[in-house]
Amino acid sequence: MPRLFPLAPLVLIVVGCTQFPEIDARVPEAERTGPPPALIDVVPLLAQADAARQSQRVTPESAADLAARAAALATRPVPNAPARGAAQDARLQALTARAEALRATPVIDPATRDRLDAGVTPPAALQ
Repeated sequence: MPRLFPLAPLVLIVVGCTQFPEIDARVPEAERTGPPPALIDVVPLLAQADAARQSQRVTPESAADLAARAAALATRPVPNAPARGAAQDARLQALTARAEALRATPVIDPATRDRLDAGVTPPAALQ
């Protein structure tokens, strides 16, 4: 190890003379010297989003129509789908039954739901 100490300054000099790639060279010249991008007013975009959220595009009639279309598509065969065997059908039925059982039970038990509904009581120092 002591024999390497005299080589340390030489290693530092070689490392100090290394050419590093220019980061600015990756940005095209037109973007570096061109005008800054135009700023867009966000208020109209937010208004559009609020209007879309509050619009009554989905009515009970359109929801029923959409459900009917989904049912029709669910019964239609999938083109170029591999054939299912009895094992896949049994697994699909078991998974469907498990999903239905999970949907039937509440995610949060009633005691926890009551505690969540009660909210948080801030300490007296913060009131």
